Amino acid sequence: MKPILLFCATLLAMSLHAQSADYSKDVRSIENLTKAYYECISGPIGQKRDFDRFRNLFHPKASFIYSYWSEEAGKANLMMFDFDEYLEKLDYLDKRGFYEEEISSDVKKYGTMVNVVSTYKFWMEDKTAEGRGVTNYHYFYDGERYWIMSMFWQMESGKFPIPASFLSKE
Repeated sequence: MKPILLFCATLLAMSLHAQSADYSKDVRSIENLTKAYYECISGPIGQKRDFDRFRNLFHPKASFIYSYWSEEAGKANLMMFDFDEYLEKLDYLDKRGFYEEEISSDVKKYGTMVNVVSTYKFWMEDKTAEGRGVTNYHYFYDGERYWIMSMFWQMESGKFPIPASFLSKE
């Protein structure tokens, strides 16, 4: 009987935590939204990521597009995901320790549309990978909050080095 009560109490506590989490600050501004994205995916080995907070950043119809250059094929490729497919790809974050931080950004806004070009660097705590890349975020402002509508990113490669203009904070 005690294990059942303990299990039920744990479920109730988890449910109350999820309901009580306030992520409204994350979506109040363009800067907060971008910062929250990087915070959600970054952390040491063993630290579970707050995927409830992460999900709150994205519009339910958000799209994720990754472009990469294949040396073997001699051409560019695309991988496209919906939110749940993208989340599955992030399964390794707490197992290997992953960090990503913004180097610079360029923000253009018109009406309810925002385009953020964010240059970032990333590294694995276990030293298995590090690098840089550029993400083009499309945000939507609905009058009350910002939503990430899409992400289109590419890691730096020998074929496509990041231009100096993408590396300076202005």
